[in-house]
Amino acid sequence: MAKSIPPISEPRPKLPVELTGIIKTILSFFFIMIFLTLLFGCFYTVGAGERVIVLTFKNPSENIQGPGLHMKIPLIQSIVRMNIRTQTIAFDNQMGTGDDSEYSSLFAASSDLQDTQIATIVNFHIEEKDVLQIYKQYGDMHSYQLNILEPIIRDTVKTVSATYTAEDLVKKRALYNDDVAEMLKTRFEQKSALFERVNIVNFQFSEEFSKAIERKVTAEQNALTEKNNLERVKYEAEQRIAQAEGEAKAIQIQTAAINSQGGKDYVELKRIEKWDGKLPIVTGSSSIIDLRTATAIGTSTS
Repeated sequence: MAKSIPPISEPRPKLPVELTGIIKTILSFFFIMIFLTLLFGCFYTVGAGERVIVLTFKNPSENIQGPGLHMKIPLIQSIVRMNIRTQTIAFDNQMGTGDDSEYSSLFAASSDLQDTQIATIVNFHIEEKDVLQIYKQYGDMHSYQLNILEPIIRDTVKTVSATYTAEDLVKKRALYNDDVAEMLKTRFEQKSALFERVNIVNFQFSEEFSKAIERKVTAEQNALTEKNNLERVKYEAEQRIAQAEGEAKAIQIQTAAINSQGGKDYVELKRIEKWDGKLPIVTGSSSIIDLRTATAIGTSTS
């Protein structure tokens, strides 16, 4: 029986030396990057205005990390940053038309059923002792603000505005602001937030109502102007009366003084002092003779 001859295996072709070096370089770089990622993933920093909760397989640690450099286990532990600085929630009525985000309009109604958009800014902060409880109960800061605090602000602004007329919202803005602040302070504390201040920036009413207010203000200004004019006329009349009364009183005093110092003789003397020396022209011969005679007699007597 003939023996089978095994096939002769051909040797595997070897990679060029240059290509082998490139592959080794790429693999080395890849492993170095993984090493560095794991190494630097062990460290994280916490700023002065924040606190960090360390999660191990999504379970929060009871130890809240303060400012500084800290370590964690890569791929096993993660961190959640919580802001303890003063934060701002703003409702700007010049932006969106819904009230489901911090930059949307905040719609409300007054007690006389006038719709208005109220631009509102609220400042608040949380304390370190409440950080873990807030995370466990409400989630991270974004969820906490979006789902807890913003609805409180919207509801409070609307609730308080419903106790004011539209006109009082404008005229008594400071009082309205204080009422909103008082309610927000209580409701924020119930949700582990510390209220700082609220600022009611602006009221934006419907175009029809704004025009009605403008007409009313204009009418009030015109009425005030007329009242001021009337008061001015009345004052001027009183001044003229007082002046006339003063002049009459002065004449009365002068007359009394004249009568007490010679009376009619004094008046006649003043009349003679003002005579210009001309005789009156009188018709009739007897009258002319009498006047000339009287003049001659007067001259001889002097």
